[in-house]
Amino acid sequence: MSAEMMISFIQSCSPEMLLGFQVAVQCAPVLKDVKISNLMTVKPGYWQEIRRRLKKSPVICIPLYMDEKKEVLFLYRYNRLEAHLKNKKVQMFLEGFGYESCEVAFVLKHMRNRYQQYVGAGRTFPHELGVLLEYPVEDVEGFIANRGQKSLAARYWKVYHNRPEAERTFRKYDEAKEQALREIIRGSSLEQVTVNRP
Repeated sequence: MSAEMMISFIQSCSPEMLLGFQVAVQCAPVLKDVKISNLMTVKPGYWQEIRRRLKKSPVICIPLYMDEKKEVLFLYRYNRLEAHLKNKKVQMFLEGFGYESCEVAFVLKHMRNRYQQYVGAGRTFPHELGVLLEYPVEDVEGFIANRGQKSLAARYWKVYHNRPEAERTFRKYDEAKEQALREIIRGSSLEQVTVNRP
């Protein structure tokens, strides 16, 4: 999709359509079911509207952090996140960060608390968030070990392990974004975008 097409849409669309466009830009891979979850940042008061628009879809929207300037939202697919949290490698990684359970509700509550402590109290960044965003465990470990430096590639996340596989995943995410944005520009609702497969 050309930059001109996107600019033209942004300049001519209603605020309601613009919010759908923003969700598609930041969260297309989860909307199109090629990724478990995504983060997005919006102005205060938007998360309930996004949640309302996704109510009949398989995508759930919860706030991770809110203050008077922004809301950090976590959009996810429950069944896929639940299956991901049953992966032994993921479980061992989370246990190393103090997660006593890998049940979805516990993990999300614990992550929310850790993220709020990071933003609000200046605590250490909760690197396990990367695993919940479906970044490979090896890449999250590589990021921690290298303090975010010396990556093999950097797009949707910093790659430290299997660059060819990461590049394939990046292409899938790009394709999902292209499709979701085209659907939004044609007038599809967020719910409709989540129903249509890539």
